Amino acid sequence: MGPVESAALDHVNPRWLARALLRPLGAACVLLIGYFLLPFNHDSDLTLLGSVVGGLLLVAFCLWEIRTFLHAKYPLAAALEMLVALVTLYLVSFSTVYFLLSDYHPGSFNEELTRMDALYFCLTVFTTTGFGDIDALSQAARIAVSFQMAANLVLLGLGARLFGMVVTARLRASQAQD
Repeated sequence: MGPVESAALDHVNPRWLARALLRPLGAACVLLIGYFLLPFNHDSDLTLLGSVVGGLLLVAFCLWEIRTFLHAKYPLAAALEMLVALVTLYLVSFSTVYFLLSDYHPGSFNEELTRMDALYFCLTVFTTTGFGDIDALSQAARIAVSFQMAANLVLLGLGARLFGMVVTARLRASQAQD
């Protein structure tokens, strides 16, 4: 990490940091609203429309985050923002997969999942809590859950890497001041 990034950590504007954290939280709200309101379930006549709108929202979300990161004044703060946004996108995406598996392939789980149930199940897998009240029964559901568990490790690694970069930058900045 160069001196510019180290210096950037010492001069992060609190208002800018608050906006950097509020942006992915706002995006998370939009994604969650879309997740709960878009008609992409089996019984809807608007499934194709809901899927297209949802897909466009996800693409726009990703492009917006990449653009924000590439034009960031403070790369480490932008990386933190991107990590928060990535986790949100990750949770909404896996919740959608679980809901669609349950809706289109009954018997994929030990009970039919509502959107809230799917989000809850996704969060229990993500946090490795695993209460055991919802079980993946079909091969497709087990593959999706296995993929999420492996992806959890990747996200954990990204978070640890970002934390390490911040600590290293702070140590270098304090050593440069001494």
